[in-house]
Amino acid sequence: MVLKACDRCHLSKEKCTFTDDNQQQCTRCRRLKITCSTSRRNRRIGRRPAAKAFPHGEMQIWSVDSHQQCPSDARDTKASPSVPRKRSISSTPSDTTEELGTPQKVDSPDSDDAMLLPPEKLLAYPAELQTTRDAMRTVLDVDQFTAIHMPFMWGTSFVPESQRTVYAILCLSGPTLTEGYLAFIGLMTSYQRSLVMRRNAPDMMKAAKGLQRLRSVKITQSCDAVCALFLGQTMYVFNVLTAHDSSTAHSIVRSSLMSTKAWVPALIQYPVMDTIIMTPILVDTVECLARREVPILKLPATERIIIDRYAGLLATLLPILYDLCECSHDMKRDITDIGSDSYPEHSQRLAEIEQTIRHWKPQTSPQMFTDFAQHEILAMVTQANVYRLAALLIIHRLRYPLGVEDATGQDLANSIFAEMSFFTKSATHKTTALPVVFPLTLSMFEVQGPGEELLERLSSFTVQSTSALRLQEFVKRVRASRELGFRGFWFELAETQLHAAMPP
Repeated sequence: MVLKACDRCHLSKEKCTFTDDNQQQCTRCRRLKITCSTSRRNRRIGRRPAAKAFPHGEMQIWSVDSHQQCPSDARDTKASPSVPRKRSISSTPSDTTEELGTPQKVDSPDSDDAMLLPPEKLLAYPAELQTTRDAMRTVLDVDQFTAIHMPFMWGTSFVPESQRTVYAILCLSGPTLTEGYLAFIGLMTSYQRSLVMRRNAPDMMKAAKGLQRLRSVKITQSCDAVCALFLGQTMYVFNVLTAHDSSTAHSIVRSSLMSTKAWVPALIQYPVMDTIIMTPILVDTVECLARREVPILKLPATERIIIDRYAGLLATLLPILYDLCECSHDMKRDITDIGSDSYPEHSQRLAEIEQTIRHWKPQTSPQMFTDFAQHEILAMVTQANVYRLAALLIIHRLRYPLGVEDATGQDLANSIFAEMSFFTKSATHKTTALPVVFPLTLSMFEVQGPGEELLERLSSFTVQSTSALRLQEFVKRVRASRELGFRGFWFELAETQLHAAMPP
């Protein structure tokens, strides 16, 4: 006799029946041809523990142990941002330890299991994601966490570190993150490489509450800063994928970076923070390159080699791109400043940046080739190469308007296409993210044809391809302007006609 419903029927709140001749699989699971399991644990008996206020800042946590607290030394708070101590992933909040357990181990880097999530995994998602407990349950399940976050990682090698980081942030700041993170989780279930697709409408109310939390959070210690950085990038993704006019998404990232700017130099010294810090800095830098603005911050220098789940090997290129943004912004400002004669100064500065970029090479380490799978390394190297070429193309178009020196622009664009084509022919089926939307878009301004072919090949990268497709309207406007005889800079068109986010 079956004492409890199977996991799938329990989550769906449906009647679970077993036949006498088959006690291993319920009627519904057998009809749907999915795995039938009863692996969940019984709910904990007794009153749920009340949330306790965190000693400092805007956070709340379920329990506070002496070794779990973020540093609250007054000297650190006044002199420089404090850095959270390393948390043991086994020290879970008291109301989740028994029921949810700890994060599961991920498969080896060469495993392709995360590429195609089995139908029963997506069917196992609760119909409604409402509480911090729902978010914790998703993070603690390695398959579900992987499926949700994999569009923002090169491969499974980055899952364990990201899972631990997100789990620790939720433990420290669940009440602040819950609405925004659950809105992100619900949205991302529609962007899976799976036979089963959930197409529920985005939860706009939760997203609005998440934005409200982001605007109101007060940064008084490092835990608050980490929370704001993480919430900012999840809200950015939600805006980019749901809003028809996503040009306001950049302001979300800039807001989170501006409020946490003082804390980043201390946080960047800790590898566990890379998964939180690198993406918003990359997003802000790319948007500023397109819109001729100055990024909120320049990535601080660090002695260690940074290899990020989304920014890859770009850590040492980002500060150079910051300088390029600054130079571009100054050139734009002085063009509108009547009587300014600073062109020679800008020209010299641009030449120096160009020389630095031409000689730039990504930093690598011997451990890289053992810590990451071959297709992940190839993807990161491809991103580094095309971003270097894209920076040179930006410099070229800062010097020459459309219609002038087009041959050089076309050569750089074709080099970008060649790098991406080589990758798509060799490792696309194994890689889960390819953040090269910005270089691809720049190249399509210069040359028509290869970019459209690459978009078809990149369709499996659902998040990146969605962003690239939304930018095609602007690409068509730039091309049409050229055909009509426009001889200005495409940056001028971006100011008035670019109504979508420019993601990495």
